[in-house]
Amino acid sequence: MKEPHPLNMILYGPPGTGKTYDTSHYAVAIIEGNSMEDHEEVKNKFDEYRDNGRIEIVTFHQNYAYEDFIEGIRPVLDEDGEGDVKYELRKGVFKEISDRATIDKLLRTFAISIQKELEKGGEIKLSDDGGINDTIKAVDRGKNDFSFKLGGPGEGKSLSMQSIKERRYYHEFLRGKIEGPGDIKNVEESQSSQLGTAPQYFALLKKIKEFHDDWKPEPLPQEEIKNYVLIIDEINRGNIAKIFGELITLIEDSRRLGRAEATEVTLPYSGESFGVPDNLYIIGTMNTADRSIALLDTALRRRFEFKEMMPEPSHPEIETNIEEVNLQELLKKMNERIRVLLDREHQIGHTYFLDVEDIESLKKVFQNKIIPLLQEYFYDNWEKINLVLNQNGFIVDKSIDSALFKKSDLIDEQRKIYEILSEDDPKWGEPESYKNIYTESNKAQNTEQNQPSNE
Repeated sequence: MKEPHPLNMILYGPPGTGKTYDTSHYAVAIIEGNSMEDHEEVKNKFDEYRDNGRIEIVTFHQNYAYEDFIEGIRPVLDEDGEGDVKYELRKGVFKEISDRATIDKLLRTFAISIQKELEKGGEIKLSDDGGINDTIKAVDRGKNDFSFKLGGPGEGKSLSMQSIKERRYYHEFLRGKIEGPGDIKNVEESQSSQLGTAPQYFALLKKIKEFHDDWKPEPLPQEEIKNYVLIIDEINRGNIAKIFGELITLIEDSRRLGRAEATEVTLPYSGESFGVPDNLYIIGTMNTADRSIALLDTALRRRFEFKEMMPEPSHPEIETNIEEVNLQELLKKMNERIRVLLDREHQIGHTYFLDVEDIESLKKVFQNKIIPLLQEYFYDNWEKINLVLNQNGFIVDKSIDSALFKKSDLIDEQRKIYEILSEDDPKWGEPESYKNIYTESNKAQNTEQNQPSNE
């Protein structure tokens, strides 16, 4: 069955095409199970899910490594405050959210299995060795959360699935940090006030571990699945082989925990067995102006679905009449020239023009964003930049003054020196300057008018 959303996806295209904007919409749609049109609503949901650990964001760069992404040994200052350094094992963002997603699915499956057993009749004991006589049942609290409620002598005691995750009880239990009831601490109350419930809580953790050891992850009903999303911004800027290491295999759809060919590896630092759950989605963004998709690691390309995002000159939020300047036509013509002079991967994205409402804001976009971007694209080849702008007058050229050098035999007097207009030049604020970018009329006249004399 095809996934509603691919487990691994990369949004790629030139800068300013809305890749980062769309990641928030995809992430929320993956978690909510449906898309939302209102961006403000999406943003609020995105922030909410990020706060509760369902969404994580990381940006790759040249120095980003396996130890940052999966796990590694990190130096930390000693708590005594004297500046001594000690070393500890730290989880990276990928392992952190993978563990979160795995335990969420484990606890959810555990709760559903308890419900099914109770429907058959009888009781489920917390402990099979007679140490704890309390019975256990799972209560659906709504919003995809369960509470494990105790009966018998421990009547009234309960621990929610959310509490187990937030307080990291099961994480710490697996790591050997909780070895008995006395190790259980409540984040809101003192340990002493919790000693009455600690034995039952510890017995519950042991019961979950028994289930975990025999767990053969099975597909949960769609309405019971809680998805998690990891967003990797600028994924192409990192060394993929170095960052993912052996885990590049584990992110394949068929190798995910819960799939037919589920695979786990032993991590080199912690020695833990680790797999990637099938309720964790990975969304990457890639700026093709930095690096072509063809240069990406082949292993990465095989494991991700790619969605191209190109400029949309006809985007409905781009104005078509700002003092008779049609921004849609302006963007379209500039990109047509860039494709001829350079390539399609270095076009100008439509998001640069979404907030332009008047000539003044258009002027600032050109001075602070468009011109610097073109400088980067063409390596300060002002002649080509001038062609992209249709010789509209923002860039002027002048010949070399032959009197500047005593001996000019080695100087090409036909060579032109290009200069960009000063920021306070009135031409930046003239609508005609921008109209000339996409119209052919008066081009020669404008060029002549902007040609400075050598006097």
